[in-house]
Amino acid sequence: MKSIQIFFLTSSLVLFFALINSCRPMEEKTKVTDGIPIDCTYSLPNLAQINQFILEDPTDAKLFRIRSQILLDSGLLKEALSDAKRALFLSPEDAFNFVVVGKAHRALGQIDSAMSACLTAEKAGFIDADNYLLMGDLYLIVKQYPQSLENLNKALKLAPFEPRIYYLKGVLFWETNDTTKAVSNWQTAVEQDPSYADGYIRLANYYMSINQFNPAEQYLRSGLRLKPTDPFLNMNMGIYLTYKGFADSATQSYKTALSFAPDLSLAKANLALLLCDKGNYDEAKPLLEQAIPSDPKNTTLILRLAQCYQNSGELEKAKMEYNKIIQLDRDFVKEAAKGLEKIQKRIGSQKQDSTKN
Repeated sequence: MKSIQIFFLTSSLVLFFALINSCRPMEEKTKVTDGIPIDCTYSLPNLAQINQFILEDPTDAKLFRIRSQILLDSGLLKEALSDAKRALFLSPEDAFNFVVVGKAHRALGQIDSAMSACLTAEKAGFIDADNYLLMGDLYLIVKQYPQSLENLNKALKLAPFEPRIYYLKGVLFWETNDTTKAVSNWQTAVEQDPSYADGYIRLANYYMSINQFNPAEQYLRSGLRLKPTDPFLNMNMGIYLTYKGFADSATQSYKTALSFAPDLSLAKANLALLLCDKGNYDEAKPLLEQAIPSDPKNTTLILRLAQCYQNSGELEKAKMEYNKIIQLDRDFVKEAAKGLEKIQKRIGSQKQDSTKN
């Protein structure tokens, strides 16, 4: 999926922000039989409930595939795949179990395995919106756009009100340079489900990219009114507010995003950069340490971390970060060289003082 990078100068550093779209599991709806969801397209009980159901009937494949989806939503991807495979083992004749296996493989980034599972279900004569939607998503990932569009349209015929289908079609058209159709599909996605956060983020992304900030803000605020706890909407509001120069409000938006998704690396990075601008190096340092592994060649972040270490007197750590910048040989090489020079002078001064004492 594409992202828009917005650059502007702050405290003599180029500070970047990327309007991103979440990589979250498919959102679910409601359909139950005897109090238990009939498949993974629909709303789910909590983990304790499903564990109890499984204890009472450990041979029911449906229960394992439901728990697989719960585990997916909780980020326990390997465990989710294990349960999906267990469901398939218990009931190989139920083609929907192949779709559940496909979802788990997709979440783990195992695209070929996910596609294999979906195609197996299709060859078995399984006509299902969820399977077509997943195949459309998978073909989109590998940029096989005609196949992706074909499967998304098949899904749409079976589930004409499903917002994620329109959302993915929008991404497809965006990647194939049909902006008008992309925006139209994202707008349809939020019309079908006014709380569909990804649609608002994509629309805000687009309008930011063409410098139309009023509609970008309106989409973000509309999304937040309906889903105030969505971490991605809060983070993207932070990006918007940073760009507009409202640093304090942006800081709060990033902190709100992290309160709902503590591992959101981009929110940590952007928050840390704002804190550095204010001279809050002690607060910024742990955020940068946590964010950099997700973007290890980002010299903006590395430079700021080096400055944090230098400010706190951790000179060896600062030297290590400055040297990384020089080795990467990208941005801020001169700044890194100056930082190393200052550290060497500081170390020399400390040695002289120790000699005198």
